[in-house]
Amino acid sequence: MSKVKVRLMSASLTDVQKLRLHFLKKHPQSILGKPMMGKNPRYEDSPKWFVYGDYEFGKIRRRRGE
Repeated sequence: MSKVKVRLMSASLTDVQKLRLHFLKKHPQSILGKPMMGKNPRYEDSPKWFVYGDYEFGKIRRRRGE
């Protein structure tokens, strides 16, 4: 099957963390990294938090931490 790239973005760290945990519980086909702050100097006055990952259809993925 194919993979789809996923990006979660928010202005607050807590929102990104909350959605990341919710998404991982509801979709075991996905793997998402840890939240990180955006580094684009153009948006220094309003930084965003990002989580990147991928979603693979039809495959239950295992995470190293489990």
